[in-house]
Parts: sequence; structure tokens; C-alpha cells
Amino acid sequence: METNENLFDTAVRVKELKAGDTVLQFFELKAKEVRRTRSGQDYLDLMVGDASGAIAGKMWADAIRKWGTDFEPGDIVKIEGRVEAYRDKNQIVVEKIRKSHISEVPDSSSVIRCSPLDPEKVLTELIQIAVTLKPPQLSDLVAEVLTENREALMTCPAARMIHHAYRGGLVEHMLTVTRKVEAILALESKINRSLALAGAMLHDIGKIRELNAAGKNRTAEGRLLGHVVLGTDMIRSAAARKGIQDEPWLCELEHILLSHHGEPEFGAAVRPLTREAILVHFIDNLDSKLKIIDEALESADSEGFSAYNKWLAGKAYSGSDPVEQEDRYD
Repeated sequence: METNENLFDTAVRVKELKAGDTVLQFFELKAKEVRRTRSGQDYLDLMVGDASGAIAGKMWADAIRKWGTDFEPGDIVKIEGRVEAYRDKNQIVVEKIRKSHISEVPDSSSVIRCSPLDPEKVLTELIQIAVTLKPPQLSDLVAEVLTENREALMTCPAARMIHHAYRGGLVEHMLTVTRKVEAILALESKINRSLALAGAMLHDIGKIRELNAAGKNRTAEGRLLGHVVLGTDMIRSAAARKGIQDEPWLCELEHILLSHHGEPEFGAAVRPLTREAILVHFIDNLDSKLKIIDEALESADSEGFSAYNKWLAGKAYSGSDPVEQEDRYD
């Protein structure tokens, strides 16, 4: 696969790829699934990306026979292929592929997508909010869970593919949900501020156990239990270590984690039945959907429409007068 290596100098960012382009460059492999054609031949359905976005890939049987399948989500791969349009979306037809090492990439920041926010600053802000919670035992519990999982929170994505699916995406999502919840609290006096903010900060904490280190595959316990249960277990274990497992507010905090997906068919263990749980559920959904639209519109066409997005069940639209992007999180 070393022919035409000089083509790497013309590498194009994923968001700028168009049908007809040829590629010979490094990508991060985000997903890999074996599928079968109607004629019964196996092929690989891939998702690859760089710091600018992600694109689907197809690796047909001939390429599989030549180059094998020794690569997994989270790996850096070098791909030679061509870009084709399929059902209104671009995809790379992979002709050659090999697993690579990040040290081979001239600029790793061009391939590994990271949160636009500094995760250290984000976590510091979350801990500062945790310090304001009442009673003090709740404040200590939240701050301790955040602090003891600092290393994982610096890198963990919020999801494998749907939203905030990049390095540091989880802690970014935790902060943006927390900020949105805090904004609503100013309008709803009956909501317990401390419980709502604690739930906002910790609702997805189980993701650090659900996803592997690279964040592209689920761990065994992630597949079998899921982050909703794993996060609740983390909170309960931390409370037991601190001797506060019998505090009445602990059950309400656990309820927020168990119900934040809203409905059982979407992964909730129970439906939200407190004001705080309802608030966190809807704000989590809002934050996720807005991020999905933002990411879909990174590759909008000249009329402002994205390609079809299955999470939105339609094509996102940027609006007739799109607002300029501002960085509000410095």
C-alpha cells in the first residue's frame, strides 16, 4: 500500500470531500460492521473520520481478500479509495487499507477529533458548581465522583456516533446540560436546584465504564448493563463509601440517572417521576438533538440542508439567516 504515498500531501478534510475525489490519507476508524450483499458476499460497512467530521465507507469482498480486516474502531487507518455519492450522501469505496499508528500522522490533531472546549476547564467549572450544592453530603458526593474519575473524563466521548462522539465529548455534554438546567431553574421555583444540578452533572457518568478507552466500542459490562445502570452503581458505591447510603435524597438522585432516557424503549430503567428527573431528561434530549443538528450541518449543501440524518429522521436545515458561530465557553 505504499504506492503514490506523496498523495498524502493533498489530503482533504472529510467535510470537504466530494463525489469523484480520490483519497490516500489517514483516518480514525469509528465503526466497523460485517454485512452481506444480496448475492451472499461479505463486505464491511465502515465509518471513518478526522477532526472535521465523519464519512461512511464500504469495503467490498475483493478488497477484504487483499487487505484483510485487522483493524478495529478506535484505530488509525490509512485508506486509498474513491468518493462516491450514494443515496444523497458521500461514501468512500475502500480499495486499500492498513492499520497505522498515530505517530505516522504528520498532524495528529487533523485526524483525532476533540472537544472545542478545554476539558480541564470544563471539569473545574463542574466541580465549582458541585461545591454550591446542598446538603454538604450531596456536594461532597458529586465533587468526589467527578474528581476520582478525572482521567477518564478528560478523554471519554459522550457516545460512539450519535452526538459529542469525540475526545472530551462527555464532559462537554455534562457541562452544557448542567448550564441549560441552571437556566431553567431561574424560571421554576418548585424544582430542587441541588438535586437537578447533581443529576445534570452525573446523568451520563456511567459512560466512562460503558465505553472502552478509545470510546469506539462498548465494554463487556457496557453491553450487558449499559451506562444508566453502571452510573447508578457508581453513585451508590460512592455513597456507601461515605456512609450516606441512607440519605433520602440519594434515591432521588439515582432516579434521575435511571430515568434520564425518558422511556424504557429508549433505555430508561424507569420513567421520570420527579420534577428534577423530568427536567434532566428533557434538557439531556435537547442538548443531544442540538448537537446532532450542529454536526449534521457541518456538511450542509448550498441551500443549507444536510444529508438525511437518521437520528433526526430528516434533513437538518441551517435556516434562511443562520447565526454566526460564537465560542461561548472560553
